[in-house]
Amino acid sequence: MKFTEEHNAIRETIARFIDTEINPYADQWEADGIFPAHELFKKMGDLGLLGIAKPLEYGGMGLDYSYQIVFSEELGRIASGGVSMAIGVQTDMATPALARFGSDELRREFLAPAIAGDAVFSIAVSEPHAGSDVAAIKTTAKKDGDDYIINGTKMWITNSTQADYLCLLANTSDDKPHLNKSLIIVPTNTPGVSFSERLNKLGMRSSDTAQVFFDDVRVPQKNLIGEEGHGFIYQMLQFQEERLFAAAGGLKGMEDCINKTIEYTRERQ
Repeated sequence: MKFTEEHNAIRETIARFIDTEINPYADQWEADGIFPAHELFKKMGDLGLLGIAKPLEYGGMGLDYSYQIVFSEELGRIASGGVSMAIGVQTDMATPALARFGSDELRREFLAPAIAGDAVFSIAVSEPHAGSDVAAIKTTAKKDGDDYIINGTKMWITNSTQADYLCLLANTSDDKPHLNKSLIIVPTNTPGVSFSERLNKLGMRSSDTAQVFFDDVRVPQKNLIGEEGHGFIYQMLQFQEERLFAAAGGLKGMEDCINKTIEYTRERQ
């Protein structure tokens, strides 16, 4: 395909935003171990950058994914991988299933504020004993009247300490591991949700990461994304966008490495 003027306009907009609103502060955010997600995401939402490939009805641009790839490429210019990753969680990891399979009510309540930058999202899948092996998760969501009662823990959760909502993968039945999982939206201010201290990481420091605990957390069953028992499939589809985001962002990162190498060789004695 060929990039259009519209593709280039999005590229120029995010490039200017990075140069003025992110990179001047990246070193400080890395040192602090956190960045102001609500403040930054709101600025991005005001520019329409958090809903490029999301439906028009909920505040998105309704464009195809090629435009989102351009956005992801430019995020590779950010001088802090943690900030880029955190933005990607909001746009390509924690909200794709909601945008594609969520009910109209659910999307109006949760997707619209994510696109507007009024809410920070996090994806809660990995657990201390289940990283890449998603089918091995143990967190449960059991029905009680019109609610789910959630118990378990999640590990290495990006954006967690600043998140307003979690896109949670949990076991909702005793069926086979690939058929018993569902995705559920969990507001982080729900009683029973708690967090560890931020993990003191070696890299990606500006991205806040923590363990999340669920102790008899009650959320309405209407917070279910799509159909019950389809969560494993929905999450695998979200992972595809996550991988595309990471691959596209790597291009500008590698380009930056090459340019810095050229600059160094010209100055070196």
